[in-house]
Amino acid sequence: YDEAATVTSLGTTFTGNSEIQIFNELKHFTGLTVLDDAFSGCSNLWKVTIPVNVESMTFNNFKGCVSLKTITFEKGSKLESISGVRDLGAFDGAINLTTVDMSECTQVKRIDEYTFYGNSNLRLFKIGTEIPPTCKDYTFYNINPYSVLKVPSGCTDAYKKATGWKKFASITGLDE
Repeated sequence: YDEAATVTSLGTTFTGNSEIQIFNELKHFTGLTVLDDAFSGCSNLWKVTIPVNVESMTFNNFKGCVSLKTITFEKGSKLESISGVRDLGAFDGAINLTTVDMSECTQVKRIDEYTFYGNSNLRLFKIGTEIPPTCKDYTFYNINPYSVLKVPSGCTDAYKKATGWKKFASITGLDE
């Protein structure tokens, strides 16, 4: 695992790899601060945990990962931003994504347009950031009409008023 710790970019290393189903080894890449499009098109990847050291995620990270169901961020996550533009959202085309657990992400400032575009099966989204990160109308475009957003206690009203976040059918506290 020492060698993995020295890696600072995965580039397109795993792009299109249909053999990967779960990638628990990502936690050993402690030198990564930017997660780029390394897993784009991994059609059988269904679960991934984003390591604590990742501060930003760029375009296409998991675009087209049609089997992806769950994304979790490690405790103490340093994530600040997720990039996305039309047809290049980080999770665009992850049509079976049902759960995003960012409850350990307390420093997120921005989630760009099209990041979760068309994730119509998204049912549960948790985030630990008290001030709603900047979003646009298309950040969560066409998500499940019954989707639930769980936010830090005492922050529900702020999320209900915030652009992008108000697309969720229900917004409650993480402890509810």
